[in-house]
Amino acid sequence: MTGVPFDFDEIGYWSELKLQIVEKYGTAYTKAFKKNGRLQKYYIDGFSGAGVHLSKKTATQIEGSPVRALKVSPPFDGFYFIDLDEEKTSYLQIICGNRSDVRIYTGDATQYLTKEILPQIQYKKYKRALCLLDPYGLHLDWEAIYQAGQSKAIDMFLNFPVMDVNRNAIWKNPERVTRDGIERMNKFWGDESWKQVAYVASPQGNFFGPEVVKQGNEEIVAAFAQRLKKIAGFQFVPKPLPMKNRTNAVVYYLFFASQKPVAEKIITDIFRKYRG
Repeated sequence: MTGVPFDFDEIGYWSELKLQIVEKYGTAYTKAFKKNGRLQKYYIDGFSGAGVHLSKKTATQIEGSPVRALKVSPPFDGFYFIDLDEEKTSYLQIICGNRSDVRIYTGDATQYLTKEILPQIQYKKYKRALCLLDPYGLHLDWEAIYQAGQSKAIDMFLNFPVMDVNRNAIWKNPERVTRDGIERMNKFWGDESWKQVAYVASPQGNFFGPEVVKQGNEEIVAAFAQRLKKIAGFQFVPKPLPMKNRTNAVVYYLFFASQKPVAEKIITDIFRKYRG
């Protein structure tokens, strides 16, 4: 598109499927509240982007999650869009126009979520929200995830960036991991307990004694699912959907977490259609 001062993000096949999944669930979500006029329902996008992407396969424009959410029917009562990139939020503002039900924030998602938005979305306040947290790697603090679970009022999609985790935090030799990588992992996970999950002592060992073995993605992801339940307080966390790149390597796992069994059933049915 001419006149745009930045390049739209290019997304692959699985990212396109993710957008479809969130859109499908969003429609089911608002329909579930159609007969309850007392509740207010919101859509929160912690890493919204510009509202438009480019397909890596076709180079054509694809509507991003904010634009799709705005078109959901029945509609949400309000929208919160957040992104660190001012050029992207400015473009998204143009797309949204002067809609009074939209709030767009430029800055750190964790800060805005934990200080401004999530404290407002509480079960006892008759407010509910569908929240998409799709960070660009390990750029999200556990506190935002924790508050979402503790609110008892939020259904959450979460990108668990396993490729970034393996590149920056969990290596075969843990002693070589940089301090920055460890700190980023601590913030995302919430503490240092990921180390006990990521590394175990080999029963065979070697000539020099016990050998530390790096665990696979499945073990790490399963442990994170338990944190969503036991620590954050989500009651239902279906098995996440692995999202892959063109070489069939898992880039991230798409988590869903909710307080309602009906929500788990809906997303399990949706995920089933996309599992290979």
